[in-house]
This record gives sequence, C-alpha cells and structure tokens, in this order.
Amino acid sequence: MSAAAGASPNAGRPAIAILGGTGTLGFGLAIRLCAAGYRVVIGSRDAARAAEVAARLRLPNATGAANPDAARAADVVILAVPAEGHAAFVAALAGELAGKIVVDATVPMDAGRAYTPPAAGSAAAETQRLVPSARVVAAFHTLSGRLLAEADRPLDQDVLVCGDDPDARAAVIALAGALGARGVDAGGLEAAATLEGLAVLIIGLNIRYRRRHLGIKIAHLPPDARPR
Repeated sequence: MSAAAGASPNAGRPAIAILGGTGTLGFGLAIRLCAAGYRVVIGSRDAARAAEVAARLRLPNATGAANPDAARAADVVILAVPAEGHAAFVAALAGELAGKIVVDATVPMDAGRAYTPPAAGSAAAETQRLVPSARVVAAFHTLSGRLLAEADRPLDQDVLVCGDDPDARAAVIALAGALGARGVDAGGLEAAATLEGLAVLIIGLNIRYRRRHLGIKIAHLPPDARPR
C-alpha cells in the first residue's frame, strides 16, 4: 500500500482527529488512514506545527489544527499523547470529546519502562471517567509507529480493541482493518489495563532484540471468527 494510492477522501467514512498526531505513533496512523481514504485532522498543542506535519503527507485529506479544533472537526478522536499530563489533557478537551468515539492509545509507563496506570486503573478508564458521555475504546497500543509510517510494508499484526460500547468497538476494529492490521474484539473497557501493560512488554521486546517493528498476533484465530 502506498500513501499516494487510494488517497481520495471518502465522504461516507468518519473524519478522524489524531491528537498527538505529530508524534511517531500519531503520524504513522495518519499516513495509513489517509492512504485508506479517511479524512484526517492532525492535532497538536501548536496549530502551526500540526499544519506543518500534515503538509508533509502531501495529501488532500490531511490537515492540521490545534487539538480543540481537531477534535471538534472529527467523528472519531484518537489520543496518541504521552501519559504524562494525560488527565489534564483529557479534562481540558472534555467538551470537544463529549459524545464521540474516543480511541485512547496512551501507554502509562515510567522512565524505567514499568507500567504505571492512573488511579482509575488504566488511561482509557481515566478518559471514560473524565468524559462520561464519550464512547471510549482502548486500541493501537502495540502498533509500531515506525512500521505504520512505512506504508508500503505490510502491517501483518493484530490490534486488540476493548470498550464498553459494542458499536464503538466495531468502528475501531474497522479502522484497524483500514490500517492493514486485523482488529480483535477484546471485550469491555476493563481489559484496557491488560492492553496497556502488553504495550509496555512489546516496547521492552523491541529494545531487547534491537527491533523497531515487533507487535502481536493472536494464534489460531480464524480470519472469519466472530465474537459472541
């Protein structure tokens, strides 16, 4: 898949805001989603920086905006932001996130690469607590931003997706498919801590084996398998 192929916007698809879209994961997600025909708004604290990064994609369906404007313009909002200051970041955007599908890809991790969840139990649960009307889904934690950015390389990984709203989970599973991965329904939001902790493990494996692209696949799950 090339970023130039299939890049024409599809009006029937949801608009996606990626808050933290100037980072490695956010930018990689933007490349793949734009290539799949989604309209993507890259969000940043600095609107000029967001516009600069969006311009690097050289695609008509990629734009940049300050985080609040990006969230307002989208149907689905992906949080690809650092864990530090997560609660304050989400609380400041609660009005813009209300009622929307919010995909939290935050990985709470300290300098020693230990999983350090907030008091709510996971970053995704914290987002749900701060924005009760949002349809929060946890996903994309184990994907390599560098591999996502290499749009001509197959992703060939699974994306575990959890959240309390089945329709929101299904929408995010569809996004995982658009990236070139396979979305796997991991159940309710209580599984988010497991997904976030798994990401810490994958990060450690990449470091230990001097890799950049390691991810996960669920063995022996048939392509046509459907959850109960």
